This record gives sequence, structure tokens and C-alpha cells, in this order.
Amino acid sequence: MRSLRTPTGTPAARRPTVRRRARAWLAALGAPLLLLAGGLALAAPASPAASAAFPSEAGAPMATSEPYLSAVGAFTAQRDSAASMIGDAVAVLAPARVALADSAGRVLTEGTRAELAAVIRSTTIEAARADGVLDQAGRLVDSHRSTGSYFSAWADFSAAAGRLQSGIDDSLAALTDELARATEAVAAAVADWQAEQERLAVEEAAQAAQAQAARVAAEPAIATVEGAGASGGPGTGGTATSGAATLAKHVWTSGFQTEIDACNGAVDVAARYGVAVIAEHWSCGGSAFPGSGTVITLTGVRSGSYLVGDVVAVLDAHTDGTSDVPRGYDLLYQTCINGSDSAMSFTVLTRIG
Repeated sequence: MRSLRTPTGTPAARRPTVRRRARAWLAALGAPLLLLAGGLALAAPASPAASAAFPSEAGAPMATSEPYLSAVGAFTAQRDSAASMIGDAVAVLAPARVALADSAGRVLTEGTRAELAAVIRSTTIEAARADGVLDQAGRLVDSHRSTGSYFSAWADFSAAAGRLQSGIDDSLAALTDELARATEAVAAAVADWQAEQERLAVEEAAQAAQAQAARVAAEPAIATVEGAGASGGPGTGGTATSGAATLAKHVWTSGFQTEIDACNGAVDVAARYGVAVIAEHWSCGGSAFPGSGTVITLTGVRSGSYLVGDVVAVLDAHTDGTSDVPRGYDLLYQTCINGSDSAMSFTVLTRIG
């Protein structure tokens, strides 16, 4: 009988799959099984040619066939079980790899992805090892085809079955189950990440709407402050055109929130903002700060005479940062309009003396 094996020199890429190997083995088993089905009681082959084709099987006693059939049955069961486990692992590996790749940058923590990557590696290694054992077992039973004697090859089938039993256990099936669970965990982690992105988007939109509302509400107050300065408002005795300093303000220290809360005067907050700024609460002097065109004399940390300019920015402490504070001015005066940190005004002070 011609061998169904792939020639020894066939490249690895063209090796039969598990199912093709199984079909080949079944084909090899077909001849002796058919002999048994047709009856082994024939007294002699029909012709010399037939006798030459099957010299021993035709007259083989049933006692000779029984070990063969038992060995073939054990091998077939072990082979089918191994092929099934390998097929299940391969089927789960494909979506697991896709899940790992698609989840990059889309999880809140990397724990689930790291676990999935580790199980993918372990399952891939174990599946390849099991496939190698299956191939080795196939080679053991392949050898009998060239001898023409099937029943005497029961020992080969018995050895192949033993090789499969000892070489492939339930560890691959356990890894496959673990891989499925790890893939589901990553999918759940991606869903959590997506839900968080949606929550943040809603929160950001709400904050932006709140900031816009605060700016709109602050516009009348800004206009009042600017109008007071232009007409010689609170604390002034004229405008810059008179050439007289109309207001003195003391910058008593440097610092930030604690010093501002002390309400002892303006505070130099340049170290916090990275730009020259003095700050004061609205209720501690900010509401009385003069408008554009007024000359103000500062004493203390930032001493000198300055011309008050326009309000160049109104920022929201909830959405803006220090990088949003205007640059390029000699000095800025910050106060929270009407005490709201959603309407922090920055007024330009130009040094004139």
C-alpha cells in the first residue's frame, strides 16, 4: 500500500493540519478494518497476486487481530481528544490577540491587559508543544505502512496512544478556559474606560456651560469697575490726564491663598503664576480697585507708580490654568469679581515711575 505521509523533505509550512493528519491515519486503518469486516476465514487468497498483496492478514487468527483493534481504539480516542483540545485553543487564541491589540490605550489600568498577554503566551507555547506530541505520535503509527503487516503493528499504536496520554494532559484545556476569561475581562475593562470617557465629557460640558454663565453674569460688574475709573470713581480724585496719583495700595507680602485670605492688602503671587501678578479678594479691596486711566502708587513688595489699564482676561479657576494668565505686561492685578472664582479678572498695570 502506498504511504499517505508527506515526504520527509516537505517544508514545515506545508505540513498537514491536525484534521488532515487524522484523515490520513483513518485511511491507513481502512485496509485492516475492511479485512476484518469481510471475514478472516478465507482459506486461501483468490490468486497469487492477492496473496502477495496481503501475505499474512488473510489467514490471521482472531487472537492476532484483537490486540491490534484494542491498540487502534485507544490511539484513536487519545488522538481525537488531543486534536480537539488543540483546536479549541487555536479558536480562542485568535480573538484574544485581537482584544489585546484593540484595547491598547483604552483601559483605566493595565492589569487586565497584562494578564491577557501572559495567558496568550502560555497558551501559544502549550498548544505548539501539544501539536508536536500529536505529530510524534502520528509518526509512530506511520511506520507500519511500509511493512504491509497491520496486525503486527498493534505495538506501534499502543506506543502512540501512550505517548499522547503522557504528553498531553488537561493543562491546555485549562489554559484555554483561562484565556477566554482573560479576554472577557479585557472587554469589560474597555467598557469601563468608555463609560468613564463619556462621564468626563458630560462633566466638561457642564463646567464649560457654568464658566460661560459666570462670564456673562460678570460683564456688568466689569463694566462698572472700568466706568468708575474712567470717571474718577471710588477712591479717586481725578483721572490720569490730571497727572496726579489718585490711589495708593500696599503690597504687603508674597505668597498665595493663605496670604490673600489674611486680607491685609495685595499679595505678590508671581511665584505661583510665573508672571508678575498681585492679587486681592473682592471683599478686601478688589471691589474698590480703580478703572482704566487711573494712576496708582504701590508700596511694599511691588513699589512704584503704575497706570491702570484694561481688564485683559477673566478666567475660571475650574477650567483655566496658570498658562492662561496673560503675559507681556509690567504687572497684573487679579481679583475675583463679586467673590466668584469663576470670574477672576486680570487688570493691566503699566509702570510709569
